[in-house]
Amino acid sequence: MNIVFLNRLEMDGGYPAGRQGQVFIGEENGNWTAGWRESSDGGETEQTVWYEGTSWEELLSTFRHGVAGRMKEGYRPMLDGMLDDTPFWERKPQLQALLQCYADGLPASEEVLERLRLWRRTKAAEEKRPAYMIATNRELQGLAVFLPHTAAELQQVPGFGKLKADRYGGELVALLAQTERSHAYPLDWVSAAVSPQQFAAWTFAQREDRYGKSLEMIRDKRKLLTGIREGGSLAELAERMKCARRELIARIEQLDEEGYDVSPLIDRELSAVPAEEREEALSAMGELGDRFLKPLQQRVYGGAAATEYAEAERQYEKLRMLRISFRRSRQIAI
Repeated sequence: MNIVFLNRLEMDGGYPAGRQGQVFIGEENGNWTAGWRESSDGGETEQTVWYEGTSWEELLSTFRHGVAGRMKEGYRPMLDGMLDDTPFWERKPQLQALLQCYADGLPASEEVLERLRLWRRTKAAEEKRPAYMIATNRELQGLAVFLPHTAAELQQVPGFGKLKADRYGGELVALLAQTERSHAYPLDWVSAAVSPQQFAAWTFAQREDRYGKSLEMIRDKRKLLTGIREGGSLAELAERMKCARRELIARIEQLDEEGYDVSPLIDRELSAVPAEEREEALSAMGELGDRFLKPLQQRVYGGAAATEYAEAERQYEKLRMLRISFRRSRQIAI
């Protein structure tokens, strides 16, 4: 194997001080390998392979995920730049990031959190919006830790800018004002409460999680492309990917936009659609455009009553696949 990248990392103080390891990327006959090497107490080198394969995209995500995990543990590289252009320790932490780090690491009152969750469920039902669009779990954690008692204090909590504070501030302040707190506002004292070591571990934990999600998406994409090549149907792929058909088609659309060939699946699924229905839909796209599906659904199928939700879903499903076919035909024509 030819080593194309090698970097040494050393534990930054604490136990075990002076501990070292290496991250590496190697290549042989078009196959990539990435991993971690570390010497044991007995002097023997232990190697952990993070990735082996031909996908540079997957290699890079796996490598970054592994590096972030080692840096979260306290290792620091001899040559930085594997995750960012500027070394972490040369950047001054922003207060909002410090506040988030502090809130994530501090246990919050379960009673307060439950009141906030109940409020969020109620608002989501009232506004007919997903709960996370009202407030994320992390934002509720911040509220439960910092306990703002005024609208001005609420705007210091990460995630609650002026617009959100104006919209929900009165209710949240009324809900939290009844809970006593031992800290003061403004929250600039948090800068001294979070040690550089705590902030570093938190920062790299966020990156490890982000790269882990990116890696999961890459692997899911590979699994989906394999299923398409193997001739799987939409129903079979939905079962294989453990996702709803609507989400699956969204992923297929994304693959098509990225330039992957999804035509075998689209052609198989559309073969069951009557030719007249296909022609009418493609004609409507040529006339109305293909960006918005609702006008197309109304033109081709005449709309759908609320009691016919399942049928309407099936109609939109066919239109989204026909849109892929329509766009592909226009590209060929150009």
